Amino acid sequence: MLLQFSVENFKSFKNKTILSLEASTDSEHKNNYSLIGKDKCLKVISMFGANAAGKSNIFQALTVSILLVRNSNQRQIGEVMTSIVPYKFDEKAQNSPTSFEFVFIVDATKYVYGFSATQHKIITEYLYVYKTAKASVIFERDENKEEIYKFTNPKLKKELLPLTKMNTENKLFLATATAWNCEETRIPFTWFQTSINVYTSNYRNFNKIGYMLENDSDHSLHNFIHKVLKEADINIHDFEFESRELKKEQLPENMQEIFSQNTNFNLKQFKINTTHQIKKADGNIEYHSLNINQESIGTQNLFYMSPIIKQAFDTGETICIDEFDNSLHPMIVLYLIRLFNNSEINKANAQLVISTHTMDLLDLKILRRDQIYFVEKNNNTGISELYSLDEFSPRTREDIRKAYLLGRYGSIPNVQDGDICD
Repeated sequence: MLLQFSVENFKSFKNKTILSLEASTDSEHKNNYSLIGKDKCLKVISMFGANAAGKSNIFQALTVSILLVRNSNQRQIGEVMTSIVPYKFDEKAQNSPTSFEFVFIVDATKYVYGFSATQHKIITEYLYVYKTAKASVIFERDENKEEIYKFTNPKLKKELLPLTKMNTENKLFLATATAWNCEETRIPFTWFQTSINVYTSNYRNFNKIGYMLENDSDHSLHNFIHKVLKEADINIHDFEFESRELKKEQLPENMQEIFSQNTNFNLKQFKINTTHQIKKADGNIEYHSLNINQESIGTQNLFYMSPIIKQAFDTGETICIDEFDNSLHPMIVLYLIRLFNNSEINKANAQLVISTHTMDLLDLKILRRDQIYFVEKNNNTGISELYSLDEFSPRTREDIRKAYLLGRYGSIPNVQDGDICD
């Protein structure tokens, strides 16, 4: 589970910015967090803010940092890390590294992993583990020091020091050490590979969903999608899934050339049709089929989001979705949020981090104060700031939505009433 993410000098976030999923001492909504040892981990974080305030930059920072870890071993010597984009409106910031840090829990053990980098090299990197109340150093790396790598545990030093020679300046040692079978780095590296995923509102990966449904031997995924659509009051009786293998000659000519050298060619075509139950004037029931692409954008979004949510509930993943409410009715958004906060459904303690404009979530009957975040950009400097509603300490019965629209918490657009025709 993710406890905290921080970023500094990335796009509009010039200053160190912290997104915390650690529950405060607030006694409200105890089902909205999971207790892992002594740590209270929030299940949902919702992020509000005006357009262009910087909400998407938080999700991009998460994406960039996670992919830098995952793809480190594939990076060639001298390959530029173009995804690192520092704050552009200050010369010092442009020439300074970008920093990322994650605090997370795997199997009741807490880890802290962070690194700073320019587009050309890793500057610092560190990994700590909490086996007691005090953090233990697995490794520390600082390219500005004469002794670049530091190990405080003699046994670990003996194992890890030889592996530093296998690393390059643009690769993360976490990934390199894991590639050489280091057990101490394997668990946190695997967390980055499998336990946290970021999606944009265009998460409709048809092939990914197709393969998930193809391997749904117990029909649990089919049943979950069907249940979500039904409970969200989507007028779909059921759906059918079809998979068939394609031959090379069935592809367009340009694609045939791409696959011509591939002797293990295996490409599949997936088809999803929804079934609608229609009651005729004479009382008879008829069933009609539509291709999923003929459904509304909102229905498609909910359909393709459901397997992502199901997988999170099965594995306990942290999923981060930008523009979560894209084409979804506010009541459906509330329904999905309640699924995550429901300990009977979310048994594996999955987490959901979203950006949204659904102001119905600004309700302390649904979310805790520490589950609501705001993003605001200073138009004079272009610097974004992230802060929690918990910093304002509103009363439990306060109308948060009304206070937000009145500008009490900032992060709303200052829309003018002028005539654009002037």
